[in-house]
Amino acid sequence: MQPRQFPWSPEAELLVWCARTSVAEELRAHICARVQEPLDWGLMLDLAAYHGVLPLLYRNLSAICPSLVPGDTLTRLRQKTQACALLNRSLAQELGSLCDAFAARSVPVVPIKGATLALSAYGDLTLRDFSDLDLLISESATGAAQAVLFAQGYERKDPSSDPAEAEHEEGPYHVYIKKRSLFRVDLQWVMAHQHFAFQLDRPEFWAHRSPMSLGNSTVQGLAPEELLILLCVHGSKHAWEQLKWVCDVAELLRSHPDLDWERIFANARAWGCRRLIHIGLALAHRVLDAPIPQSVYARYSTDADVRMLSERMPASLLASPRNGVSEEQAVAFYLTLKDTWWERMRFGLVLCRDGSSVVDNPPSWFSRGRGLMRLAHLVRPCQRAVRTLVPSSIRGAINRWVEHGG
Repeated sequence: MQPRQFPWSPEAELLVWCARTSVAEELRAHICARVQEPLDWGLMLDLAAYHGVLPLLYRNLSAICPSLVPGDTLTRLRQKTQACALLNRSLAQELGSLCDAFAARSVPVVPIKGATLALSAYGDLTLRDFSDLDLLISESATGAAQAVLFAQGYERKDPSSDPAEAEHEEGPYHVYIKKRSLFRVDLQWVMAHQHFAFQLDRPEFWAHRSPMSLGNSTVQGLAPEELLILLCVHGSKHAWEQLKWVCDVAELLRSHPDLDWERIFANARAWGCRRLIHIGLALAHRVLDAPIPQSVYARYSTDADVRMLSERMPASLLASPRNGVSEEQAVAFYLTLKDTWWERMRFGLVLCRDGSSVVDNPPSWFSRGRGLMRLAHLVRPCQRAVRTLVPSSIRGAINRWVEHGG
């Protein structure tokens, strides 16, 4: 096996080798050799914390070569991992109690990511870093769900109290904090970001659920097929900025070798996220050696955009991060991976209309940047004329057509 696949820094490369639940024998030898080379262990710990893979790094270094790792580094890793495990168990217990409370009030919810992801993909609650509880709800049940949370001691968080978070987490999320605790709940029915939206409140998510035990409670998590779609869409939403999102896909593929791929791709086509699935699979395979069936690999292996982008993420792990795809460039990423030329054209019109920075200052890797600039030169004079001559009600209808196709 050839572990060097990207132009990573030595620390990033070691982190990637350790960011998995199962390490092949040949890769173990590479890890042992690497830890004996000069490394910036402070950087290693910072990278692992940022990318959310401290538990995996500690698990593998302590199992493969504990005597070769500096003692103070291993101690710090163990302490951080123990703290993470304690928080995870506490969050999982709270999740079980909350799901029982929702069930008692007949309010359907589905936990997504977090504890149920750790169990479904990693098989171990302590191996996946998470810090809050994400609950999928029906938009129509928001009021009922809020009443359950209030009864459990939660209060609504005011987004204006944290400007940095309000800017980062766009979209119609309802966030609740439990008084005198570290517990935070996000109620979600759509996944949204800058120029990005993906509906979560779909019949397929509700119809295909998988029961799992959390202590004395049984919760209904997502089935692995729908979970895979959600993980690929979520990672793409953030331009795969953190390694843990790639790990999620890789570990789900390892733990569920018999996925219903026809169902996955039928839903992906219907929901317009087929190429977002492709990039998630390509990253999991290239970065973390995740097993991909040959028939699935054939679906995306000839896609030049997927291949190019999979070599540029996660950007912060590259030896030259500026050559990667950053989350600030996410709109160019979204446009590149739209499923059809018509969706790319419509999304390009939205970017031109809204004066997105990617139009006038496209990333160097963005092959459609020149075409987008030409489109803007055509659109902007028309936009000025429309503002002057067309009534606002008609302009609103035009904007809805551009954004939603009707």
